[in-house]
Amino acid sequence: MKKLFNLEKIKALSYPPFKTLMIIHFLLFFLVVLVVSRVHFSIPGFSVKGLYQFPNIWEFFPWVASWFNLFLAIVIIILVGNEFANKTFRQNVIDGLSRSDLIKGKLILIFTIAVYTFIMVLLAVIIFGLINTKNISFDIIFENSYLILIYFVQAIGYMTLGLLFAILFRNTALSIILFLLYFPVEGIVRLFFKSEYRAYFPIKIISNLTPRPEFLTMTSEKSFTNASGTSSLDLSEMGIVPENLPLGITVVLAAGYIGFFIALSTVLLKRKNL
Repeated sequence: MKKLFNLEKIKALSYPPFKTLMIIHFLLFFLVVLVVSRVHFSIPGFSVKGLYQFPNIWEFFPWVASWFNLFLAIVIIILVGNEFANKTFRQNVIDGLSRSDLIKGKLILIFTIAVYTFIMVLLAVIIFGLINTKNISFDIIFENSYLILIYFVQAIGYMTLGLLFAILFRNTALSIILFLLYFPVEGIVRLFFKSEYRAYFPIKIISNLTPRPEFLTMTSEKSFTNASGTSSLDLSEMGIVPENLPLGITVVLAAGYIGFFIALSTVLLKRKNL
């Protein structure tokens, strides 16, 4: 395992576009959270500062970071496509690695990148949360903190899907184009199914791991609750947007899709010429 990690580290860090893309990813995330923090509402009773306070920030920051998971998937496609273009996979097999090792190496890389983005979001949450939250307590800091772990699963989901496309088509440009086209295509295909089945498609499941925050509730300077104790500003409760599957079911299904992406990638790499 250590050998595969070191090999992937050498290949990734020796490829200049990888370092450039990861720096861009880091800067884009912090640019968005900094720009949004400077926004001021003209609506009395609402303030963007609520998004940067515990526990709301655990929901808001992973949602912002999820915008860039497609970017991470494209990074994986570029790295794998580069391996095919330069015959690196073939040379690795000649040097003694098995095709299973090639997949394991890429999964180690995906896990490492997911850990990096997890730490990035975690540090941002802690810094911005402590700065903007008044009356800090242990309970309020860690309330909803589990959401960052779900974001971690989502990052892996997008990157393993990118890995599948890269192995399936073996051409970087074609893989990126078809990967990006898959999202609207799946959206169109879902329209041909009954509404109760649409939530079970891969991209729908993975994207719903970090659902859109309830901005009305989170930015409100007052607490709005109905008789049942739920927020009366919740758009799902109001019927304005459809409700998603329960989070626990979504996580389980996402894990299932991740396993499917990995299994199919393994089968394809073992059968294809390197």
